[in-house]
Amino acid sequence: MRLAPRHDITLLYFVDPEDVGAEHELPPGLAAAHGVPRLPWVPEDPLALLPHTVRGGFCHPTLRAAVEARLASERWDLVQFEYTEMGHLMPPPWVPTVLTVHQIGYARLAPAWRAGGGGLREGAVTLFRYVRDLDFELRALDRAHHVVTMSREDAGRLRRFRPDLPVTVSPVGVDCSDFRPVDPPPKPEVDLVFVGNFAHPPNADAVTFLVRDVLPRLDRPVGVRVVGHGIPSELRALANHRPGAIELAASVPDVRPHLAAAAAVVAPVRFGTGMRGKVLEGLAMGRPVITTSVGAEGLDAQSGRELLVADDAAAFAAAIAKVLGDPAYAAGLGRVGRAFVEERFDWNRIALAHEEMYEALLSRPLPPRPARGDGMLPAACRIAALGRAPALAASATLLGLRALRRHLATRRAGPMDTWRPP
Repeated sequence: MRLAPRHDITLLYFVDPEDVGAEHELPPGLAAAHGVPRLPWVPEDPLALLPHTVRGGFCHPTLRAAVEARLASERWDLVQFEYTEMGHLMPPPWVPTVLTVHQIGYARLAPAWRAGGGGLREGAVTLFRYVRDLDFELRALDRAHHVVTMSREDAGRLRRFRPDLPVTVSPVGVDCSDFRPVDPPPKPEVDLVFVGNFAHPPNADAVTFLVRDVLPRLDRPVGVRVVGHGIPSELRALANHRPGAIELAASVPDVRPHLAAAAAVVAPVRFGTGMRGKVLEGLAMGRPVITTSVGAEGLDAQSGRELLVADDAAAFAAAIAKVLGDPAYAAGLGRVGRAFVEERFDWNRIALAHEEMYEALLSRPLPPRPARGDGMLPAACRIAALGRAPALAASATLLGLRALRRHLATRRAGPMDTWRPP
């Protein structure tokens, strides 16, 4: 919303029923805001071609109608869609259209399978979901003139399948004036804090990994505070087996006091893409942050300087022990991390770069990016009526043919080794 003083921005947003009426919490300066309540919906998807995150509401006809009505209501200079899940509702682009890819669904599936212990049956399901989610996300890209990713790594993942994709890296930021170290630093109330929304599967896995695999390797008791919306029952059961060691704070109005109260911020995420706001917020608060290579993705940070990176349980436990055992080292790590975020990830800095991207997009002719449609729903319903096995076979065949077509198109486009991340 830092661009609102210089541009008229209209926001169309999906809102959970319990948040209807909280419009006063929207950022100030918007030209207009239109909320669409998220209602229960079972989509017509006979061949199971929609990712789970899309089936959860992003294909709701009310949202589709709201998007169509808003686009038709006036002339827009530029339209931006957030999240690839919106690809199901994006019309063929007739004005400059940007799609922001916050996370890439297909890329988290194999690491999630490995984190869960693998298994042949689970592997087969994962393979199907990988091909399905990849197909959906690549088709979403066809409905935009320009794509924004949060990290260089994600830009590379998409360019692997779309070598000619117009893509800009614009990372997640943090408000360094709101998230700042407490002066003087308070005495820690808890050893470790983890912050996350547990509607996002990597967060539950991260806490489980921390409690089951990492903490038992430490030579002293360590207290963990878990802060986040929608803490699942399995984590509550896990905390009940560790009374006094695992504290569940659930949803809180402000995470800053919890970050400030911790000796260290941990983010042991093992799968997922994009960037982690929890890591940026911990760094901005001047706290020492311990995370994984996945958690540090998009930062270009150096382990041991701005934060600590450890990927297996033993290394993560050693990093925790180092930070908790040496307060002076922890304080220095926090200071350097804070300076790093101020220099590179403050929202004001990111907003200016984002505005330059818009200006460049509006200043040049737009290449045609036709949206591909299927028109195959009646046939799919007839196949699905034969039973689950024929439906899955048809779905796998369709996805395989689409993948083959993309592969052949990529080969015709030539190698992509001349591309460099933005």
